[in-house]
Formats: sequence, structure tokens, C-alpha cells
Amino acid sequence: AQTATAQAAPPIDTLYFVVRDGIVMSTQGHTMVIDYNDDGTFTGDVSGTAFQGTYRLDGARLCATSSLAASETCTTYPEGMASGDTFDVTSPALGGVRVHIRTPEENRAAAAAAQAGN
Repeated sequence: AQTATAQAAPPIDTLYFVVRDGIVMSTQGHTMVIDYNDDGTFTGDVSGTAFQGTYRLDGARLCATSSLAASETCTTYPEGMASGDTFDVTSPALGGVRVHIRTPEENRAAAAAAQAGN
């Protein structure tokens, strides 16, 4: 008898860019900036409040648990998106969400602005 192991499907290309470059998520009048780390953790900011959590990738789904929501939620992302693209997804926790994958240029400008502010 074989034992079934729950193995995650390889992530789609869209999620490669989401994790590499980070996202700006807009929903219900709020904007969240989220940065993903290679170790399965992420940090973010919504309206000046910092939050953090963990994530995992499963095919077209990004599943996350954060300090804002203890239970894991999985959001399905569309295929074929890359840095600079903006698109809509449906989050089980937030409903309709607009996602913008940041570009390396946006990230460099934000880092320079943060550096200038220090």
C-alpha cells in the first residue's frame, strides 16, 4: 500500500515575480505593501501598521498566515503575470483585491527614498 504525501505543485511563473519583487495590494480602501523572503516569511505594511507572517506556494496558489489573520488563507493567482503587471484576484479573507507586482526599478526608488529619509 502506498501512502499519499501532500506535495505542493511547482509554483507558476506569476508567483516567481510576486516573491522576487513583492507586491502592492489594494482592497477596501487600504493599500498593503508586502515583501516576500526566500525562507517562506514575509513582511508588510498597511496604513502605517507593520505585519509579518509565513507563506507557501502551491501551483497557482499563494497560501499565507500573518499577524493580521491567524488562519491560513490561499489565494489563486493568474498565469502569465510579471513585474509591473496589475491584476485582480479574489482573497478568501479580503474578497476582491487588486495586486500590482512591483518592478525592480520601483524597489530601487523606494529603497533610495527610505535611505534619504534616514
